[in-house]
Amino acid sequence: MAEEATNTPQAEQNSETNPSTQADETKETPLHEHPRFKEVIGQRNQFRDQVDKYQAEEKAKEEKLLQEKGEFQTILDKRNSTIETLTKENEGYKTRELEDRERMIEKVPEEQRVFTEGMSNSVLAQYIEQNQTSANAGKTDPSRAGTTAKGDFGGYSSKMEWVTKDPEGYEKAKKNSGGDKFGDMFMPKPNPFA
Repeated sequence: MAEEATNTPQAEQNSETNPSTQADETKETPLHEHPRFKEVIGQRNQFRDQVDKYQAEEKAKEEKLLQEKGEFQTILDKRNSTIETLTKENEGYKTRELEDRERMIEKVPEEQRVFTEGMSNSVLAQYIEQNQTSANAGKTDPSRAGTTAKGDFGGYSSKMEWVTKDPEGYEKAKKNSGGDKFGDMFMPKPNPFA
């Protein structure tokens, strides 16, 4: 009996279910693989084909009637008006595309315009965007709005150096900024005996 008790727990441990295999069994099929979805899409495509076929047949019947009546000129006029309309639209699109391209090329530096000659407008726009981001990478951080081109200390490496070498410039900067944000502890006091 002692041997039976030792064998039983192993069998129970092996019979546990694995949660990863259970998740695979309940997997739902995506919508585009669902049979009803495929059936509806197929019906839609059949109806589209029928409508296109019907429209082509109607157009052919109309042309045939006009030909029978000897109204070739009417057919020719309709086609010419369609061609004229499409040509005007195409010219408008080309003009806008060229204007857009000229505007974009103006943003490219002269020495780099050679590279843009074979680019489409969409690739050119990406090229300009990439160049602008890389050009702006070396700019100062806008969060440091109070910092001037000279730096925090009027072009000197520290405030002490600024005060000792250019006290007039320091006083001028202090008045323009509305006071000393660092305090006057570094400012030399005027000598009353001088």
